[in-house]
Amino acid sequence: MGPWRGSLSASLVLILAGYAFGAEKKKLGFPLPPDTRPSGCSAQTSDPGGGKFEDLKVSIIIPYRNEKLEHIKGSLASIFHFTPKKYIEELLMVSDGNTPAAVYRDEITSFSKLIRILELPPSGLIKAKMTAVTETSEKSSVIVFLEPHIRVNRMWLEPLLTRIRLNPHVLAMPLLDPIPQDNFDKYLEAGHGHWRFEWNFNLVFSNPEQKTTVTKEPYYSPATSGGIFAIRKDWWNELELYDPGMIGWGGDHIEATMKVWRCGGAIETVPCSRVGHLFRDPDHRPYPVEVPTVVRNYARVAVVWLDEYLPYFYKVKGETEGMDIGDVSAQIAMRERLQCKNMSWYLENVDREMLWEKDHICIPGCNRKQLGNICCEKPQYGGRSTIDRVIPLSEYRPLPSPNAVKLGSDEL
Repeated sequence: MGPWRGSLSASLVLILAGYAFGAEKKKLGFPLPPDTRPSGCSAQTSDPGGGKFEDLKVSIIIPYRNEKLEHIKGSLASIFHFTPKKYIEELLMVSDGNTPAAVYRDEITSFSKLIRILELPPSGLIKAKMTAVTETSEKSSVIVFLEPHIRVNRMWLEPLLTRIRLNPHVLAMPLLDPIPQDNFDKYLEAGHGHWRFEWNFNLVFSNPEQKTTVTKEPYYSPATSGGIFAIRKDWWNELELYDPGMIGWGGDHIEATMKVWRCGGAIETVPCSRVGHLFRDPDHRPYPVEVPTVVRNYARVAVVWLDEYLPYFYKVKGETEGMDIGDVSAQIAMRERLQCKNMSWYLENVDREMLWEKDHICIPGCNRKQLGNICCEKPQYGGRSTIDRVIPLSEYRPLPSPNAVKLGSDEL
């Protein structure tokens, strides 16, 4: 039939695949993601308490501002496709200062009677979340924060509820699979790693154990990324999240990390729970973020939580030293009231990379001849902003499995 037969067949396959993808997306209302769960996850979908999670009804909270309707609809369609309604008490969409046209009331509420829209004046993400929790139903006992540019995957909720059943003081996070910011239809599989902070509170995803595979076992994370997680509502309220003195956006994930870990709880990543998340850089963010306000929020957290390690923060965030951060006495009193552990405990038991990095922090790009050893010797390490090297594998002491640690233990 000629030399073009193979290329024609390949082209036909691509065309048919494109039609099939489009038909599936139209039918479901979202692009079906690949199943990225590791093998053996079925055991994490049953209630270890012997019931059916009846007492762990969920309020899902999704704040949104200037989001694309396509992303919102895809997020909601995936949630209602992959989440048994028996677990959902409500889904609260929190409109943070959107214009009437960008609230999308009719389009959003058409998905389910479980959806409520809470319209707020421009409040910022932190206050929007705090307000939303106070508006949740008394019938729900678990809060799940999601974002308006995600796709949940198969049986994503049950493994999170399983971890909460086993430890009521856990903040449980799904493993976030990347969705490229320029193509919401794509869905990539995440590798192993955990969230943590540099000394300037820059959030990073690291893999100090250099693991190449993801297994079904939940594992500790030194930090939460802040936007997508599940937590018991009574634990949230006990921790008094968030600091009302923080403004707008940024710092809430740092405060949550310090409060959960140091005041009696733990943060876990649950690989059997997968959520695709559209990671976007500042140029693709649909709302402005005032950097000085973010830095001020970081400084409030630092003063309250870093103890004798505060100078390390100032070393790489020098503009915050002497900054007017407002009154933090209520936050310090709250920390004392909850009998939270000190920063040394956190470094020695939770974020051992941060402990190592305190003796290696530096400012990239400055002139060592002019400013001395505060400047990095080498180019900054990839994806980092305060170091030019990372902890060697031989020096890293891994965290234990959450299943091997007795609840309430002071040591991990």
